[in-house]
Order: sequence, then C-alpha cells, then structure tokens
Amino acid sequence: MMNLRTALTTVVTGCGLALASGAAMAVPCSAITNIGQWEAAGSCDQADKLWTIGANTLDDTVQVLFSVPTVITHVMQIIGFDNSDAAGAWSIDYSISVIDPDFVISAMFAGADNPGGGSTLTKDVTGDAVFSLSVMNGVEGPASQRLGLSATTLNISEDFSVDAGANLLSVSNTYRQTERIVPEPGSLALIGLALAGLAVVRRRR
Repeated sequence: MMNLRTALTTVVTGCGLALASGAAMAVPCSAITNIGQWEAAGSCDQADKLWTIGANTLDDTVQVLFSVPTVITHVMQIIGFDNSDAAGAWSIDYSISVIDPDFVISAMFAGADNPGGGSTLTKDVTGDAVFSLSVMNGVEGPASQRLGLSATTLNISEDFSVDAGANLLSVSNTYRQTERIVPEPGSLALIGLALAGLAVVRRRR
C-alpha cells in the first residue's frame, strides 16, 4: 500500500512540475501574428533571441511578423497600422535579448516602407548600447543603421508618424548577430606570462 501511495505522489508531483515548466516556456515568435497575441504572451523566442513587448499605442489587431531570413539575421516587422488617409502617429516599446551565451547582437537596422514620402521613424535604444536611429520619408541610410555592437540586450522605444494622404506600409527592425569572441587558453597564458614579465622588470627597477 505504501508503494502505491509513493507511486501516486511521484506521478502527481511530476505532472505539477511538467505544468509549471510548460507555463514558464516562452511562446515561439513564429506563432505570433498580431500585437494582441504578443501582448498576451509578453515575450516570445525567435531562435536564440527573446522579444519582450512593453507599452504601445498600436491596435491589438495590427500585424507583427517575426522572421529569421538567415542564420545570423533576426527581423521583426509591423504591418497594417496605417489604414487611413488621415495623419497618424504610433509608438511601441520592446526589447530584444540574446538567449545563447555564445552570441551577441552586432548590428541593428531600421526600415520603413513609405513610397512617396511623408513619414518619420525614430528609435531610441538603450541597454548594452545607447544610440538612436531614424528613417525620414522611408529613405534608409547611415542614420538608420548601427554597426559594431556587442550587445546582449537592447531596449527600443520606437515612434513613427505619417502625414495626411501619405501611406506608411510597414516599419521593420533587423538585427545581426556574431559569435562572442572569447580568448583561447593559449592566448590567456601568453597574456599571463607577459604580465608576470612586466612585474619582474618593475621589481628589478
């Protein structure tokens, strides 16, 4: 009888742990198609990146598309928020974090699809790096990209607007990653010997 109770306790405990771990699992970004779903999930994972949404003024039904066009590229695109000929303005806060400790975010690019002009897109970024990106009238250039990053988390506060009669089709956020550079043991040993040598020279002086 004792063995039966022990077995039942083990099964119930196992089920509880499974449910708890299932609740803690992040939703895959590929399963999210609109802002409302992203808000409900809070965060979603995209390969080795975690996207977390914050405050925003976008309607729940606005489309959001996550994609990984290449192994080192991660994209989030917001589509279908501008459905009127009237002037409009929107904002969204979100973050992107690296899950895999072997990689870092090395570059960020801002994009805006605005044929004919009449729009502004600005992104203020904090986290492991602090900078701003901007795209005016849908024209991307040096101001819309940031290279040479080595970040594990970026927090983005994004604002976009469109003039009356203009058509802002989408805004996009593209990130590239690189493998984290870790000195090899041999290199570390050489650095250690060099430092020891300097210490000896200083003592002799």
